[in-house]
Formats: sequence, C-alpha cells, structure tokens
Amino acid sequence: MTHRAPCTTCGANSRLDSDWCHICRTHLSNPRLGRLASPGKRLGAYLLDGFIPVLVLVFVVAFGGLFGGLLDLGGASAETTTSMVMLVIWGVFAAYLALSLVLFCRGTTPGKLLLHMRVIRQDESTAGFLTMLGREWIGKALSGLLGGLGYIWILIDRDNQGWHDKLVATYVVEA
Repeated sequence: MTHRAPCTTCGANSRLDSDWCHICRTHLSNPRLGRLASPGKRLGAYLLDGFIPVLVLVFVVAFGGLFGGLLDLGGASAETTTSMVMLVIWGVFAAYLALSLVLFCRGTTPGKLLLHMRVIRQDESTAGFLTMLGREWIGKALSGLLGGLGYIWILIDRDNQGWHDKLVATYVVEA
C-alpha cells in the first residue's frame, strides 16, 4: 500500500486513496476543514432533527392552550380565540421552517448546529441549499431503503459516508 506524506495533525501515514487521515480523521490537504464527524455524533444530530420539531409542536400546543385560556378570561369569543391560537401555531411553524431553510443554505441542520457539525462538499466548499435539499430529502429517503442499509453504510465506509452523502458527494465534519 502506498502512503502519502504524514498527516500534519497526528503524524500518521495515510493512504493515497483517501483525503482523510485514518487515525485522527482530519482532512489531509486542508486540516482547517475539520475532522470527519463520528457515526455516533451523526446519529445524535439525526435524532435531534426529528426531536426538535416535536418539541416545538409540544411547546406551541401548550402555549396555544395557555394563550387561548387568557383570551377566554379577557372575554374573547371562541372564534377569536381559535383564530389567534392557530395564528400563533402557524407563526411558530413558519419560523422553524425559515430557520431550517437558512441552516440548509449554510450546510447544516438544527441537530447538526447544536452538535457543532456541518456538511461540506467533496470540493471542500460548504454544501449549499440545493445540495442539502438533495441530501436530506432525496438521499436520506434512499438511505432508508433496504432496512436502512444506506445509514448502516456510514459504519463501514472508510470516510463515514452514507448513501445520501455519496449521492451528492458530501462529508459531515465537526465544525
């Protein structure tokens, strides 16, 4: 096996066929890009991305009930109360959607942001909106096929890429 120059971060000799150090997981030619995120950390972000909207929904429903009760105490009609509660629910939903879209444009998701990760493209640039859209919505649907084999692939791939990463040529790195 042929090796390239030692990793500038940990000094390990890395294989020529990889852009990432097999010991410290740092990018070999541009260590400022960061390290490949571990499969466990990626799983945590995935779970957070599913949990955060549920948490927001629970908050909105609880707040909506409290807000509706206050409107009832103030003498508002049932129609006004319902309209105001629905307005709050849709407003919070729109705000969360807007935040998610802004994060997509920056190559991350709410869960990845909380765990200090981002998605980069193979050319070392930050993944943009269209790349993230393809990765998160189309690629992850494909990764879930065949019993989630596309996600399991992260555990056996040399660069921790799932099928959704390979589809759009991305890596998940620690920011």
